[in-house]
Amino acid sequence: MPVSLISRVRRKRTLAKAWRVISSNARSSQSSETRREVDLFALDADVHLDRIQRQLNRNKFRFEPARGVPIPKKGKDTIRPIVVAPIDSRIVQRAIHDVLLTVPKIKALASHPCSFGGVQKTPDQMLGAVPAAIQAVLIGIAEGARFVIRSDISAFFTRIPKPVVISIVSEAIEDPEFLRLFKEALEVELENLAALGIHASDFPLGEVGVAQGSSLSPLMGNLLLYEFDEEMNKGDCRCIRYIDDFLIMARDQESAQKSFSQAATLLKRYGLSTSQSKTFRGSIERGFQFLGIEIGNGRIIPTKESRNKLLAKVKERLDASLEELSSSKECKALDRAHTLIRTLTEVSGIVNGWGHHYSFCNEKNVVGQLDMRLDQLIHEYSRRYASVRKSSDWKKSRRMLGVPLLEELATSPLTWPESKLSRSAGM
Repeated sequence: MPVSLISRVRRKRTLAKAWRVISSNARSSQSSETRREVDLFALDADVHLDRIQRQLNRNKFRFEPARGVPIPKKGKDTIRPIVVAPIDSRIVQRAIHDVLLTVPKIKALASHPCSFGGVQKTPDQMLGAVPAAIQAVLIGIAEGARFVIRSDISAFFTRIPKPVVISIVSEAIEDPEFLRLFKEALEVELENLAALGIHASDFPLGEVGVAQGSSLSPLMGNLLLYEFDEEMNKGDCRCIRYIDDFLIMARDQESAQKSFSQAATLLKRYGLSTSQSKTFRGSIERGFQFLGIEIGNGRIIPTKESRNKLLAKVKERLDASLEELSSSKECKALDRAHTLIRTLTEVSGIVNGWGHHYSFCNEKNVVGQLDMRLDQLIHEYSRRYASVRKSSDWKKSRRMLGVPLLEELATSPLTWPESKLSRSAGM
């Protein structure tokens, strides 16, 4: 007898696998609160996973209210409504995601060959989602594409119709308990709704929209747009989609525009629309951008915006450390996140992550120039750090470095017992 889907979700190894993914993603988060939450869970991860498993087995697991985080969009009055669920909820959502992808029909609908992002196509896939998408673009160019239209789907996650994706999943599986848990996992309840003020309506609290930040959301998007991917790739044009970004490639401008009009019609069926402000039309010969990559004249390089973001992020991290180290005379209350060791470790992680993300790019001189600018930032940080340390005593210097003082760790000394002989002598 085959094992039910709900039983697979409840397995300890399923939950443990989901935890590893959530933990890995959270540790690279820019949110210190998210990283602290993961660190705290990790202290007793096995105990917590056992607790979640018991709750699932008894049908007593509940998705607690999440936290709405309005991220301002650069240069705009709008926000990106990120939903940060409690870590227990994130683990179960990821477990549901993983089990759904074991269903052949769901896997097929989520893995269209011209759709990238959200789902790994094969267990041994060598390329990541972005380089795989760019590789598909290069194949389109090799096949004769000469004109592109790039656009995205406006407010994609907050406009996904939940009843439609629930129907798609329900038709593919027969497991009432699993479907109940799946539906609950898609619901969004915010603990800080009142504090969000005018931005509260931007979050997906009803029948329309899924949580941006949930591991289930990209999968739901791919399920919803399978028909879109199929129709958009039936003719002579090629349409490469990465979640809510898509690129139409055609032999001429007229064909590309016709395909773009078709895309708008298909999206309208689900109450979705393209973003006019982000729509680009141009010839491949003159070059274009897609997924943070500049493509043209044999060059595949990170966009200038992507390169500047890396520099800004590193500088922000280094400046925050210097401000903290310089603000206290003795650094007794120093936030350890801003010590030299932690700061350089985090900067290393930022650079390492960015470098791996763009490792498929082919212009080494661009990366070399970026390395020189990073080196200047690190050198300036080291110079200013040395200046502060030079004027500090040895204890402050140790705290700034990030190596703890032993005397500060000896906080619970045992009391030496008074001997009986001593007490007798005093009588």
